[in-house]
Amino acid sequence: MRNFVVALDGPAGSGKSSISKLVAKKLGFTHIDTGAMYRAVTLEALRRQVNLEDESSYEFLKDTSIIYQNNIIYLNGENVSEEIRSNEVTKNVSTCCKFGYVRELMVTYQRESAKKGRVLMDGRDIGTVVLPHADLKIFLTATAEERAKRRCAELKDKGAIVTYESVLEDIQLRDYKDSHREIAPLKQAEDAIPIDTTHLTMDEVANKIIELINERLGSMEDIKMEDLNLPKKLRIGDQVVGTVVTITDKTIYLDIHQFTEGTMHLDHYTKDKSVESFKGLVNIGDEIECQVARVNEENIYLSRLSQLSKLAFQKVVEAKEKEQVIEVVVTKAVPNKGYNVSFEGNSLFMPLSQSPAEVQIKQKLEVRVIEVNEARKNAIVSRRVIERENYAKAKQEEFDAIEVGQTLKGTIAKVEKFGLFIRFAYNQGLLRINQYDHTFTNDITAVAKVGDEIEVKVLSKENGKLVLSRKALLDTPYEAYAKTVKVGQTVKGKVVNKLPFGLLLELAPNVKGLLHQSEYSHNPNDNFNAFVIIGDEVECAILALDPTKEKVSLSRKALMDNPWKRVTAKYGDIVEVKVTEVLDNGLQVETLGVDGFVPASEALTDSQNGSVKDYFHVGDTAQAEIIDIKPQEWRLRLSIRKLATLEERKSFEKYLEEEDATVTLGDVYKDVLKK
Repeated sequence: MRNFVVALDGPAGSGKSSISKLVAKKLGFTHIDTGAMYRAVTLEALRRQVNLEDESSYEFLKDTSIIYQNNIIYLNGENVSEEIRSNEVTKNVSTCCKFGYVRELMVTYQRESAKKGRVLMDGRDIGTVVLPHADLKIFLTATAEERAKRRCAELKDKGAIVTYESVLEDIQLRDYKDSHREIAPLKQAEDAIPIDTTHLTMDEVANKIIELINERLGSMEDIKMEDLNLPKKLRIGDQVVGTVVTITDKTIYLDIHQFTEGTMHLDHYTKDKSVESFKGLVNIGDEIECQVARVNEENIYLSRLSQLSKLAFQKVVEAKEKEQVIEVVVTKAVPNKGYNVSFEGNSLFMPLSQSPAEVQIKQKLEVRVIEVNEARKNAIVSRRVIERENYAKAKQEEFDAIEVGQTLKGTIAKVEKFGLFIRFAYNQGLLRINQYDHTFTNDITAVAKVGDEIEVKVLSKENGKLVLSRKALLDTPYEAYAKTVKVGQTVKGKVVNKLPFGLLLELAPNVKGLLHQSEYSHNPNDNFNAFVIIGDEVECAILALDPTKEKVSLSRKALMDNPWKRVTAKYGDIVEVKVTEVLDNGLQVETLGVDGFVPASEALTDSQNGSVKDYFHVGDTAQAEIIDIKPQEWRLRLSIRKLATLEERKSFEKYLEEEDATVTLGDVYKDVLKK
């Protein structure tokens, strides 16, 4: 009996394993469940708690025994047929399947298992990878919803607690992983017969497969020399898959199951001129998909170049789907339209609107595929898309690196009435007119123009916008003024405002200082409001200077002598006064170097009739007694009357003491009358 192999593929939950067992049992075939083998690998990896995403973690397979016999899977001698169907294994089996190291070990075993007898092997890449020369290929499928329903019922029968929604989600995730993995993805072989099991029972599907097997076997057994399994005659352009059996520097020989081995030269394997030898490029046992280039009675010459072109275009398709970047070479300029570019033997087109500003023939460019026509094998690519992406990325990186409070140098990109737009490498910020200088300007165009370099400080950054300030980097008027003066220095200021508590003096442009009323004069009775008007210039000393708080404290009295510092007199002392002014209410006098006041009531004695103007004149001197003195208030009040009255009394008492009884009233006042 000749060898006969059936390859049965399909997605998770399509019923491959159960139906394969049923068909194999009915026909007496050997059933090999490749999925069970991968599940056993996954189970062992989970037991060992290795990193499932790390390919090197699967080296334990060198010391692991996995045997599939009589529909039972043995892992290191243990029957794990039930355990490998657990939900945890199902979720992770696609991860284990994606590694080349794992698949290489499993595929080697699977191919060896199918070399003898009649074999039915099921999995997800049997017809495409494991057994591409199978006698019959079948691809089972069903809707994800139907497969989820079946799997849910199966798990519940085994006592598992699951929901239809969770199982459906797992099925859909598994489908995606299986069909998108880089190594041996799930797909239907070109010569496979598809069977949709969505609305079929297991027996109906099994019978349909048995019918196909019997039909194929019957057609093959009609050939009398069946055991020779003669290959078909190859023609130029036929597609074949060969296994590398011999390697030299410039040539490899492949087993293609023909009367002779296929010959492939290096220049028909790759277009890369830098590759000089097959050694290290391919290995014995590698399978290569290629095309018959020439056939004669002795040799079959093979070429991989057409496959390379197809594979390259498939890369273009994938680059479009995955939004990946490819590198092309500019080959030709198409006037007023764009450029032809080459990608691994495929000619693509780059429109002018998608081209960089300068393009040269033979120039290499990284581009993005923006449109693909698979039927015509052409595509449109764009360099501008990448430039925009790179610009956007660089702009975001620059923006993220900018910090509030940071000082930056930029260029004025635009001048508006309300401010300036400052350009950096990729970002732009706004400097409003009130942030240009401490001195406000109504016309910023008079001080700034496009192209000027400018240093600014970042005030804020939100939603991709920068708010800037030049003023924040300049000395404030107070800071600039503070660099030219110091505390104690005498300065002049113009009165710009009279306040209830002092004067506001302008010391420099936009710099004002306060001359408090207490610092106007040593004499607290001075009325500064009466002595100065707006616009007067006042000389004073700087008492305190705080540019950060924009505060300047001034003193006029600090520049004046305080005569009261030298006054040591006290209440009751007798001093000589000089009349400086005669008033209706008294006398303004000078004594001890300070001004004093003698009220009218303290200027004349009881015997003096009339007003003080009748008895005193400017320049007169007299003895006076201090009746009130407060140096801190510059207050000095005196009395002439007290001393004058005392003198009068003494004179009167002198006459009273004489014993002469003939003393007349004229005698008593004769001394006074003499005056």
